[in-house]
Amino acid sequence: MKKILKTKKAIAFLTSLFLTTTLITAFPIVGHATENGKTFDIVEVTDFHGTLKDSSGNPVAGVLADRIGNVKKSNPDRTLILGGGDLYQGSALSNLVKGVSVQKVMSKIGMEVTALGNHEFDWGLDTIINTTMKDASYSIVCSNLYNKQTGKRVFEPYKIITKDGVRIAVVGGITLETPITSTPKYVKDYEFTDIANEINSVAAEIKENNLADVTIALVHEGDNGDNTTGKIFDITNKLKNVDAVFAGHSHTKTAAIAKITNIPIFIASVYGKGYIDAKFKITDDKKVVFDAPSINTSFVALDNENGYKASNPKTDSDVDKIVDEFSKNVEPLTNEVIGQNADKDLTRKLDASPYGSSILGNWAADVTRNAVKADVGFQNNGGLRIDIPKGKITVGTMWQFMPFDNTIFKLSMTKAQIKEALEQNVADGSKGFQVSGIKFTYNSNLPSGQRVKSITREDGTEISDTESLSVAIPDFMAQGGDGFSAFKKYGGSNVSNDTHIYVRDALIDWCKSNKDKNDKNTIPNADVARMINDRTSNAAAWKSEGQNWKYVKDGSAVTGWNEIQGKWYLMDSTGIMQKGWNKVDEKWYYLNDNGAMVTGWIYVDGNWYYLYSDGSMASSITVDSYTVDENGAWVA
Repeated sequence: MKKILKTKKAIAFLTSLFLTTTLITAFPIVGHATENGKTFDIVEVTDFHGTLKDSSGNPVAGVLADRIGNVKKSNPDRTLILGGGDLYQGSALSNLVKGVSVQKVMSKIGMEVTALGNHEFDWGLDTIINTTMKDASYSIVCSNLYNKQTGKRVFEPYKIITKDGVRIAVVGGITLETPITSTPKYVKDYEFTDIANEINSVAAEIKENNLADVTIALVHEGDNGDNTTGKIFDITNKLKNVDAVFAGHSHTKTAAIAKITNIPIFIASVYGKGYIDAKFKITDDKKVVFDAPSINTSFVALDNENGYKASNPKTDSDVDKIVDEFSKNVEPLTNEVIGQNADKDLTRKLDASPYGSSILGNWAADVTRNAVKADVGFQNNGGLRIDIPKGKITVGTMWQFMPFDNTIFKLSMTKAQIKEALEQNVADGSKGFQVSGIKFTYNSNLPSGQRVKSITREDGTEISDTESLSVAIPDFMAQGGDGFSAFKKYGGSNVSNDTHIYVRDALIDWCKSNKDKNDKNTIPNADVARMINDRTSNAAAWKSEGQNWKYVKDGSAVTGWNEIQGKWYLMDSTGIMQKGWNKVDEKWYYLNDNGAMVTGWIYVDGNWYYLYSDGSMASSITVDSYTVDENGAWVA
């Protein structure tokens, strides 16, 4: 923390000196740096997932292009547009043409370089290189992906782009989760190496050979959704000779500073819901100074009435033409109405922690099972990409919900083998999957691998130890995807178990067959608990109510301050868990996105604050030689 604040003091001094010099003289900065007063914009779009239009048909791409175009117009020679990876996979309008529609849009917007995302492996890299990226005006950079056979990098590790005389190096990296989250056959020929080590090696080469004035890391890796912690923060805290990090993968809005290295980190959310516009200047002594990162100022949201949800949104006509051209061939298929959802949004929210059932998860697992007349069905959580909004359900909705071309494998497994798979389902760090045809209890207090306590059929009848059950499962899981290796062991590697029925087709066919059978909702909007954590089932438990959480103990929601599993939480008078800044008994406290009380130094919306060990905010006092004002913000 002291190192961060000292660095911040130095930056503040240099910025002040820079501004003073600008006011007094027009003395140009030496070498490749900018002249005084010039500001550069780095715009990032990440995890676009083919969302040229949203599920309601709103023009996401057209509005995104218009707003980024305005940034370029206001700073034409000093705007750099980056992609954070996972740009293509996710909608029929993209998937049916292998992402070419998205590539044409991003090229028109002016993207110059993108990271490689894990979902770029969904069609295999040959498809990405030879079809998706053909004639693209931008390129892929990745420093930590190697071909096992040749030992060489698959893509260039970096790209240098000159903007108004300033050389900006962009070094790429991809998450090490890729071999786990991708279909095994598409990643088996590649080696994924340590991101920080590779970026540091490349950045050192760039510095040693004076190849650039600014070095940016563009990494498809994310945070924990709290704007403070997570893998991208861990990586950034190890980096050297890097001025800023632009990231993705976690689908979060992030604009913060790494505590150890003082490097700013940015993530531009997901699905074109907005973009990052990070601004920097170069001082007289060639220091790169970014504006203080803040979600309020660094992230521009578009999923609102000022963006693509406006009654008459302002769009880029050239991008609209691209989208319309591809839509002509796709929308006759995707616009077909196959159901209705007149009640409320159908969600993927789990009904128990850390692992539970969800409304859409249950339904997808049920359809997968029934499509091949199996006893049991499974569906991985990561395969279900959107909540289904209120309104018409179309073929396009199903493409967004299940964009992957997964087929259904039908395996034969014993109760013991199913238990092995369920243990992987509820293990620490698991991606999780949904179940159909069975229900089970587990105890998350027990060690991983020893948590599953009972398994029965869904109606409660016993499953004998000797019988074999037929199991329907997406091929991704069958082949060991998301780390579920038990399925591969018990028939998933045998291609003869592939039914060649696509999960998405099964979902579409089910909706068509049940379109008019369920009154208001084609898909039942009912929560059925099939995964029960008995650590909490008979005692205290977290319970979700819409977007809110309550902690129920002895049948009632607790209120006020409560210590739960070693962390303090604040509930209001109705029991709803609080987040963010809260004032209690004339003292301010900060609760993170998970509701837990925070202590020590924290960075919130561009300011540092100190919270005592009891969580209360310090104000008008000096802490560790650093002074905070009456509002608690660090000032000197």
